Amino acid sequence: MEKFELDLNQEALARRKTKNPSDKKNQISLMRVYCKGCGLCVDICPTGTLQLEDNHESKYGTSARIDAPEYCIGCEMCEMRCPDFAIFVNYEEKTG
Repeated sequence: MEKFELDLNQEALARRKTKNPSDKKNQISLMRVYCKGCGLCVDICPTGTLQLEDNHESKYGTSARIDAPEYCIGCEMCEMRCPDFAIFVNYEEKTG
């Protein structure tokens, strides 16, 4: 991974250290096939739930991953910020 990607991961981990796991069980889903690893979701997540990782199956070489789903507070900021529509938060509740 590039330095900026590693820095994003470190910043997300630092945010997570200041938080507690969420009281509510949120369902966060990531469609890795759509993810280009831009890091916008990792950067905007207030709880450090997401991380970037090397993904050799992706043509971009990097993709996001759900690192700590128990910290997701359901704010949907990652979903709204994702330019590739690769992240969904509590999707079943919205459609069902």
